[in-house]
Amino acid sequence: MRHLFWAAVALLAAVAAHAVFALYVPGWWFSRSVEAMAAAHGRNSFFILSPDEQARLFPGLPRYGVTGICIFDVSKGDVTFSANLPDGFWVTTIYTDKAEAIYSVNNSQSGANTFSVSLSRAPSLIEQIIQATDKERPEIDSGWTVDSPESRGLAVIWYPTPENGLRPIAAEAVARSSCAGTAPATGTEG
Repeated sequence: MRHLFWAAVALLAAVAAHAVFALYVPGWWFSRSVEAMAAAHGRNSFFILSPDEQARLFPGLPRYGVTGICIFDVSKGDVTFSANLPDGFWVTTIYTDKAEAIYSVNNSQSGANTFSVSLSRAPSLIEQIIQATDKERPEIDSGWTVDSPESRGLAVIWYPTPENGLRPIAAEAVARSSCAGTAPATGTEG
């Protein structure tokens, strides 16, 4: 009976360890990689990943594609992510700092190769209640907006190319995109 008890304990410990590893380590690892890139490239600015950076951050993507990213931080105000993409297939995905996809659109869904997304911090429960009591708030739900549950995240554009020789041309075209923080409202009007 004692052996059965310890076998059950060992099995439960193995299941718990596997669950912790499978649920939390990938997000932690992604967050760590994003922090390293933020230190190298800065926040709230758009840049093209090198093939090596792309392989480290997104190992499942083909190396011939072009990946442009904006590491955003909405803790001090909204961030505007403006995509200016060439014709062809592309995918834009916005992730939280822990690799949770919160928004995704491709060329067919958007209907345009040029668009802007306003990134902001998702309102707290109390802020949601206050907003629900406002009769008319035209600034809510106007245009493309993404509310992030975390203050930091990643806006990613992936543009595949059929061969490696086309990568520099596609990278130059995707690099026309931008990402910048917007100034917070001062509350004074003149």
